[in-house]
Amino acid sequence: MEVIEKDKIIGILVVEGRQIYMADILRKKGYPVKTWEQEDEDMGNANVLILPVPIHRVKNQKWLQNCIKKHREKIELCLGGVFPEVLTQLLEELKIPWVDVLKDKDVARKNAIATAEGTVAELSRLMPVNMEGAHVIVMGFGNCGKPIAEKLYCMGAMVSVVARSEKALSLAHYFGFRDYPMDAEIPYESVDAIVNTIPALVITQKEIDKLSPDAVIVDIASSPGGCDFDYCKKRGIQYKHALGLPGIYSPKTSGEILLEAMPFGYKPQSAKWMS
Repeated sequence: MEVIEKDKIIGILVVEGRQIYMADILRKKGYPVKTWEQEDEDMGNANVLILPVPIHRVKNQKWLQNCIKKHREKIELCLGGVFPEVLTQLLEELKIPWVDVLKDKDVARKNAIATAEGTVAELSRLMPVNMEGAHVIVMGFGNCGKPIAEKLYCMGAMVSVVARSEKALSLAHYFGFRDYPMDAEIPYESVDAIVNTIPALVITQKEIDKLSPDAVIVDIASSPGGCDFDYCKKRGIQYKHALGLPGIYSPKTSGEILLEAMPFGYKPQSAKWMS
């Protein structure tokens, strides 16, 4: 995709800190930027829309759809992440091109690192014990599960991985984690925390009943998550459905990561990504 010309007005829907940093970067690059907030009908004369990542961070999806319909004559491109089907259908009906930046593999990888750091922060806030020596189960070993397990291990936690695919289990085993298929006898009764990354109901009443009263759950799977939160509440188990962690814990870096996948020609200093 060609770099967007600097005579185009960029409309950024602000729901968190990432969008503020993105607006600042684009202004410094010479783009005219209009920021707008949820329930505000005025997106100006924006030609390019930057929506939140993921887009379901917008609480009122109907409002967003109506806004796009109202300004459809001006909008030439829509950028965001995890587009709801109803929104993609609308954009296609209106003949407005759209790009899901989370389809970019580099963005997904770097975003997962930011998510992992935020997950560790949420766990540290909830857990009544030190991370070092704690037993933590990570459910799922994909883009987010891998860096979460690695960071917990580096902090001294004993990490077990629960996954559905043989490939994921083999990889977890290779990295030195205890690995369990979903239908195994998993030692939930001994864990201090569970981190869920699987977007399906995998932490049910059966698993929750095995947990000690001090155990905590952090679920980062997209809504509705993979945990029976109502039953956690009934049992008195601390939990957090932690969404949008990159925007909470590292909004500047995460905003830069997203801009890299957008057609503005933005590249941070390469040394920042060197390991």
